[in-house]
Amino acid sequence: MVQIMKNFKSIVLVSFLILLTSNVFAEEFEDKRVIEARVTFQKISHQNPWLVGEPFNRKLNIIHLGKGQFFGVTLSKQNPVYAEFESFDYSVPKLAIKAYDGETGFILLESKGMQKLPKSVGLDLKLTDKHCPTGKSRYVYLPFSKTPIKVFMLDQKKTEESDFFFKNQLLCGITISDFLIPTEYVELFLRSGGKSFPHPGFLFDVNLTPSEKEYYSKSVPNPLLVSEVIPGVGPAYNLFPGDLVTMINSFPLTKVDEWDRADKILDLLLRKSDGHLRELGETIQLKLHRNFQSLSISYDLRAYDSNDFLIPEEAKDRRPLYLIVGGFFFTELSNAYLKEFGSEYRVKSEKKLVYLSDYYQKKVHPVREKIVILSRVFPLEGNLGYQDFQDLVLEKVNGTRISSLSQLKTLLQSEESTYYAFELSGGKIAFFTKKEILDLQQELQSTYKLGRSYNLED
Repeated sequence: MVQIMKNFKSIVLVSFLILLTSNVFAEEFEDKRVIEARVTFQKISHQNPWLVGEPFNRKLNIIHLGKGQFFGVTLSKQNPVYAEFESFDYSVPKLAIKAYDGETGFILLESKGMQKLPKSVGLDLKLTDKHCPTGKSRYVYLPFSKTPIKVFMLDQKKTEESDFFFKNQLLCGITISDFLIPTEYVELFLRSGGKSFPHPGFLFDVNLTPSEKEYYSKSVPNPLLVSEVIPGVGPAYNLFPGDLVTMINSFPLTKVDEWDRADKILDLLLRKSDGHLRELGETIQLKLHRNFQSLSISYDLRAYDSNDFLIPEEAKDRRPLYLIVGGFFFTELSNAYLKEFGSEYRVKSEKKLVYLSDYYQKKVHPVREKIVILSRVFPLEGNLGYQDFQDLVLEKVNGTRISSLSQLKTLLQSEESTYYAFELSGGKIAFFTKKEILDLQQELQSTYKLGRSYNLED
């Protein structure tokens, strides 16, 4: 009886402590302006895309923007699954990923069913323009990002982790290292439903030598030299390296002086005449000079995306495609695939693939093409003699040039073919009959139990 009473007291005490902790958390939670949270990501392998990657998480600070929506900045180029508040109270519900920009790491989280929420942070751009500190500004690129973001430079360097900067309860922006990302980026991210920010679509060179300036200014004064056009992002078939841009949105570049010229050019491309940010889909008009002719072109602003590259930086939506036929593991070449060989991937990976990545990554082609590679061969009884084939470019199948994994799948499903001849780089050839392929597929599943042998759309 005494033992039962002791157990009962222990249960009451534990329940009281849990209730007290929950109440304290709720009170602190409602009063907080910046809340700690964790985002859980899932690893993805471009060399083993059929495997479910291990989850990992990162801390971040978030703010409540109203209606159960929270904003924060986390790792870019990742695959977030869910988030949760940093708390010992396990009854706190998880946060859904409403939007995520892989370029900047901006993330919009959503909480459903929570009765008590912290006070929302207002995003009043008129007040921030009036009261928040300004100063020297310039365009920067966040880690692993190719999208230029205009920031204010801070006098003192902050932590490398992102945090929020307030002045008199007013959000002035996000601090990272020695710069401040102004509130206008948070406001646009929320208003657009979490869309990415526009990229100029092309790169330009402002650091010309005196002789280069003299050469390019013979035909037009103080032009902008186009150095690269981004396929799928900029006007890749209307604008070319070597073109001289003379006017952006009716603004003559003769009025742009040399001081901070690059930033002023980006302002013309990414901001409206009133200084506010442009959004995706807005039209840019250029006047340019090419081969002694004056031309006019226009294009719509898009977010940076390497999916239209011959060799993308990574698989679209971080979902590497694969197709396993007869134990041959085919995938589409990407930089992420090569980098999984480690920090010394340029030495450890196949030299031809590194060469293709270096010199042909952004090749412009009117037909969307990819480079299909044979990554490796799963050892099976029926493919002996081919098991040392690794990291080879698949050039042709039955005499047909291969330009994508989906095309390869369609070709292999053809009822007409009774055999398949795979022509690979280095003069290597693999030959199978249709029956041998079917037998190898059965052996593959019984031996390795991979589940599906491909992840392309049916």
